[in-house]
Amino acid sequence: MVLDAEDRVWLWNGVFPEMLELPLELLSEGAPVMPLIRALADRGEYGPGDPAALADAIAANIHSRQPARGEREMVNGRVVEVAWIPFEDGAFLFRLRDVTAERSAARFKDELVTTVSHELRTPLTAIVGALGLLQGGLGGPIEPRGEHLIDVAGKNADRLARIVNDLLEIDKLEAGMFEFRFEPIDVIAMLRDSIEQNQIYAQSRGVEIDLEVPEAPITAEVDRDRMLQVMDNLLSNAAKFSPEGSRVRVRLRPGAEGLRISVIDRGPGISEEFRQRLFSRFAQESRDGHAGAGLGLAISKGIVKRHGGRIHVNTREGVGTIFHVDLPFDQAPADKLLLT
Repeated sequence: MVLDAEDRVWLWNGVFPEMLELPLELLSEGAPVMPLIRALADRGEYGPGDPAALADAIAANIHSRQPARGEREMVNGRVVEVAWIPFEDGAFLFRLRDVTAERSAARFKDELVTTVSHELRTPLTAIVGALGLLQGGLGGPIEPRGEHLIDVAGKNADRLARIVNDLLEIDKLEAGMFEFRFEPIDVIAMLRDSIEQNQIYAQSRGVEIDLEVPEAPITAEVDRDRMLQVMDNLLSNAAKFSPEGSRVRVRLRPGAEGLRISVIDRGPGISEEFRQRLFSRFAQESRDGHAGAGLGLAISKGIVKRHGGRIHVNTREGVGTIFHVDLPFDQAPADKLLLT
């Protein structure tokens, strides 16, 4: 639906009143928009409160011609994606899209993944444990061919266990039940530890990891284990996608109110299309056979956000990628609780 500069109905299509379940008499060329808004407010579409006051507030927002975008679940359960788009001549476009089926499918997928993850965790733990016992010789002597098969099975069981744990962790993050313990730490020491933990994997791919830090120590209030988890994700990805013989650089720079950790590689870069969903759950861009579960960056983003920080990327195809992690030096008092 389009309003003219005087907030009168100008254009609309047949889907608009159908989607909002509005009587057609509210829509006629030149009709004021206020009765339409009041009808929605009376029906409870703008939430609890005085319908007249709610309608006045919506009308004032429309009159301000400020663009807006969001989603709203209607009283009838339909989920509508809404965009308010102003034009230079004063006209105002209301664009609606019914996303009920998409959101329902997404909820079903998330619930299914969570349920399956919980059901898989117990038998996987038993499988990993049994394979470890076999590798330790508890089942008796094993021929070399058998040792190789057990080793392959163990590595794949470990990989599946990590995926299951990642799925459960990201669910905890999104549910606000992820445990954090903030305390002042030596950030340079934390970065050195993260590099040491990932150096063997990087060297197995012919890649070295360098650290570039200031001479003066830098202290920040973070959850050390969670930030090591973020660095593990960034460094393993950088090593995985870097060409043999190259170097991954970890750089630390302090600012006035916070610090920036940058992980710089000379890999193939990230395509424009994939960049749009880089930090989404299950996002993957398989190049040269390298693909994971697509959960590491989504988890990293949630951890950094919980620190009051930001993770973002600069990349150029054929040149390389830089992931930046910006963190404050101190956490706000309310953020120091053990549970988020």
